[in-house]
Amino acid sequence: MSWKHELKVADLDAMMQIEATCRRCGLVRYESRETLEALAQAYLDEVERRLRCRDRACRGAVRIALIHKGRMEGFVGGMA
Repeated sequence: MSWKHELKVADLDAMMQIEATCRRCGLVRYESRETLEALAQAYLDEVERRLRCRDRACRGAVRIALIHKGRMEGFVGGMA
């Protein structure tokens, strides 16, 4: 299980953004919680499957990452 299977769009802070990068052409766009309001009860892995590239010629699948306060969030962990 990853963080995409555990978080819903409704769980995100109002200031958090989702960075959607096209896997085919590399186009990057930013989605906020408000723009994804129709998918509020969807988990982030479901959102990643539903989102497509905005370029009409591409329409490829996207990879998502969380952006908070202008910085990309990655998994930070280790063995204690």
